[in-house]
Amino acid sequence: MILDPPLAALHDAWTLVHGTGPAGAARLWPPVLRAAFPGRRRLVETWTGEGAAFARYATAEGPLFLKYLPAGWRDRNAYRRLEREVRFLRDLAPAMPVDHAPLLHGALDRARLRAHLLTPDLTDQTTGWGALSTDEQREDALHEIVRLLARLHAFWAGPGSGLLTGRWAWTPQDVLAQAGRIASDFPPHHPAWVTVQATAEALPALLEAAPQITLVHGDIHSGQVLWRVPDRHPVLIDYGQVHTSLPGEDLAHLLSVRLSAVERLRLGPALRATYQETLADQGLVLSPAALAAQERAGTALNLLSTARQARQSSGSGVQEALSNVAQAWVEQS
Repeated sequence: MILDPPLAALHDAWTLVHGTGPAGAARLWPPVLRAAFPGRRRLVETWTGEGAAFARYATAEGPLFLKYLPAGWRDRNAYRRLEREVRFLRDLAPAMPVDHAPLLHGALDRARLRAHLLTPDLTDQTTGWGALSTDEQREDALHEIVRLLARLHAFWAGPGSGLLTGRWAWTPQDVLAQAGRIASDFPPHHPAWVTVQATAEALPALLEAAPQITLVHGDIHSGQVLWRVPDRHPVLIDYGQVHTSLPGEDLAHLLSVRLSAVERLRLGPALRATYQETLADQGLVLSPAALAAQERAGTALNLLSTARQARQSSGSGVQEALSNVAQAWVEQS
């Protein structure tokens, strides 16, 4: 049953008052969460982002961080992302050698599109990209990010590959089908229409040329890594778009979507070399040609996913991202 938004809000408010389902408000924990963490807690901070709401607490069990979907949202895409993050942190993340905030509690309600996850709050133990004050510090941090990606990719392409089954299995036929839908739905009047069509047409051969498969973060950028104090050990966060794909998808996202053409020209060669070297150190050896094929296929995947976002939103940020990744596609032609 699909409820109208006002009715959904009233229904969710009722469930919050009666304590059923996942958390839907920062100040009102459901009984299952209170039972798991029975000590006293103090709300430190709360805010709402584009895809979820967040809260920080001081508790007897230590500082805690809650990510949840507010009561009444009923946002299907937001639910899918948070569901994926809960399942990844619960089922896969404990096996990987990549530092992350472990899942302490998670709850999902697919029927009502509600979910929450609870982890340790790392705020006081880490710093973020904003703490880097010089170009040299930021460039060093980018190299740490690609090393982190390489460790993630090498593990899931090697020792962890046996865990990538079921919902985490690689299904190239689904990827190609989605690419076809994106291309057919993309507006013909858009300046990138020709590039989107050409990318979708080229994708089958590109995937065949890049056979290595791993688990990718899916939205890697400078804000997705924290650095522990004082040793600057990197912590990877925000797994709402994690999925099985090519290592090149993450690499291309960082280089082709998040860096400008000028930054890519200046920083790209050294970042690729750091990534390739770290992959090899972790047991995944890619020749320069294989790495180039990965990045080319990854750029195609990023171009198509960004085109899908651009069709749904006319915002300047996503349009700029599409223009940037289209430029990267041309550079690699």
